[in-house]
Amino acid sequence: MEAADIDNLVTQVAEHLDGFRPLIRPGHPAYLIGPDRARLVVHPLWRQEGRVIVLGVYPDGSGGLFPDLRRHQITVTASRGAEHVARKIARRLLPGYLRDLAACRERLSGRTTENAARAELIETLRTLLPGATVNEKQRETIVRWRLGAASGSFAMYGEGASNSIEVRMADRELTERLAHAIHERFS
Repeated sequence: MEAADIDNLVTQVAEHLDGFRPLIRPGHPAYLIGPDRARLVVHPLWRQEGRVIVLGVYPDGSGGLFPDLRRHQITVTASRGAEHVARKIARRLLPGYLRDLAACRERLSGRTTENAARAELIETLRTLLPGATVNEKQRETIVRWRLGAASGSFAMYGEGASNSIEVRMADRELTERLAHAIHERFS
């Protein structure tokens, strides 16, 4: 199947799938865009004339963020017509894909909340400890600080599951002030 054939098929399939519309852009794969940011990409199946593969795509590459998310795809005989393809998508692909897409969106919103909490904690530490340095990586943030002879670090790993704090050579007042501020801000 040629790209133009796929584009026409996607346009026709969208007419038979409730809530879906085609997204056709020259030089790009053809998509079916549905409710709640559902995206289905349609490709011809290589070396199988008249068949297409339909894949459910997760938003913003989050399939890579959450490797446990199931990949949803089906192959369909496109030569049987757009209505047939739409029925197969609705019956075989959409139930599992839409369920997992909702779970993905929920997890992404949790990550947004987690990122906001992490940013708030970093700002709290910067306020309490002028001159603190922040080193951020994809799954780790470390705040290091020094006040005279006292120094320490606060490390946040992963998705908020484990954090650690290390304080060295600090007097009791500074340590208690730091612990109290963090406890008040995040409990």
